Amino acid sequence: MRSAFALCAFLLAGPAVAQEVFRCTAADGKVTYQQTPCPKEAEARKVDTTPANSDFDPGQRERLLKAGDEAGKRLEARAAEEEAERKRREEARERDAQREREAQAREEAREPQYIYSGPPGGWGRPPYPAPGPRPPLGPRPVPLPSGK
Repeated sequence: MRSAFALCAFLLAGPAVAQEVFRCTAADGKVTYQQTPCPKEAEARKVDTTPANSDFDPGQRERLLKAGDEAGKRLEARAAEEEAERKRREEARERDAQREREAQAREEAREPQYIYSGPPGGWGRPPYPAPGPRPPLGPRPVPLPSGK
């Protein structure tokens, strides 16, 4: 991956070196460098910006460009495959969620089941007496006189 990145960086930097540069000298002697041709009143001279590398091989540049294009195509194909896989996963997740919602709706639509606290007909008579009126309170006890 690093080599592909380095190759792309190299290829992008290559055309920047091969641009045309013009050296313009104005009537007052001021020198400017620009990418567009000089105005008619200024003296123009084209500057050679090719690299000073004597072993520059245009064939090698073409091979590198071709290798970079092939690497770019492989990278685009891989990105397309990953995008397709991501879409397949998303669709599968959506289908599963839909099935879960449908199952939940079916469960809620079913007849509710009741839970009874005893056998049908009840347990019979309770083991304790039914609450009724309270018996009347008797006379209150009188405190004993203290012997002192």
